[in-house]
Amino acid sequence: MARQPSPIYAAQMATKPVYYIETVDTGVRPHPWRWEIRRHGEPMGVSIGGGGYQSRAAAEYAGKQALERFLEELGKEERRK
Repeated sequence: MARQPSPIYAAQMATKPVYYIETVDTGVRPHPWRWEIRRHGEPMGVSIGGGGYQSRAAAEYAGKQALERFLEELGKEERRK
């Protein structure tokens, strides 16, 4: 399984931890690519990802959209505190 970090970072996250997308080639054909949301510095404690993509680009696109939704919801949660 080849892991390839993607340079998709959240601009609105000015402080650590920084969340990012990592694409993974699972080797399972015909749709081997998946994406995962990761956090620099410490594990997230949960796994967030999706799979079944034919290309790395498709997985990155879907992962980027999921990351944007995740950060939006995380921001809402932080404002509620």
